[in-house]
Formats: sequence, C-alpha cells, structure tokens
Amino acid sequence: MNHFIDPTAKLGDGTRVWHFAVILSDVVIGKDCNIGSHVEVGRGCIIGNRTRISSGVFLPPNSRVGNDVFIGPGAIFTDDKFPRANNHEYRAQPPIIEDGASIGAGAVILPGVRIGSGAMVGAGSVVTKDVLTRSVVRGEPARMSWLYREA
Repeated sequence: MNHFIDPTAKLGDGTRVWHFAVILSDVVIGKDCNIGSHVEVGRGCIIGNRTRISSGVFLPPNSRVGNDVFIGPGAIFTDDKFPRANNHEYRAQPPIIEDGASIGAGAVILPGVRIGSGAMVGAGSVVTKDVLTRSVVRGEPARMSWLYREA
C-alpha cells in the first residue's frame, strides 16, 4: 500500500487504511475501522471502533471521533478560529464527534464544534456551532432541521 502510518500510531484489529492516507504520530484508531484514500489523521487523534472515514477527509490534531461514526467524502474539520501563517497566538480547538454521528460529504466543521451522539450533518453544510444529540442539521450555516425522538 502507498500510505504513511507513523510508527507510534496504534490501529485496532480489522482496521483498514487505504491508498495515500496519512496517519500521524500518537494516533489511536479502534477496531474494524475503515480509513479511506487521501485521508489525513492529525497527530494525537483518537478514533473509536467501527468508524468509517471516507476519502479526502482532513482531521486536525487531537480530534476525538467516537464509535460507529460515518464521515463522508471530502469532509473537512478545522481547529483554528483565526488562521494566519506564523500566528504565535494559535490555540487549537479540535472537533469532538460523538458516537453514532454521521457527517455528510463535503461538510465543513469549524473549530471547537461538538457533534452530538447520533446527530446527522447534511452534505455540504458549514457547521459553526455545536450540534445537539440526535438532531439533524443542514445548510450554510448549518441549522437544525429536526430532532429524532426516542422510540
């Protein structure tokens, strides 16, 4: 395979990493995950079990991704509210994606956002604030469409 996995990264049993993916230092990925082509997983990320990260996804350093999460192709996660070259006041604010969340293709998740358990982010959405557990958001900026009710 033509991918890079830092020797300090830990991958669970059954996890597959596809072509041209980059997994940086101190990453922990759970069991039975699928990391697609051209994905970059930043230093220190923790990814739960049975999570699927589709092609072209960027996860910044120290991101947290739960179990059974789906991240669609081309989704981008950011961690810098004021991006500037050589910014000495840079303070990372990586995203937190809770168990069972689903992020649509091409979504952009801004710094420090938490996507709640079981939530769904529509394709192409720009998520500027936290997403409630079991809610559906879509648009630019993303707004709640509905909330799943307990059965």
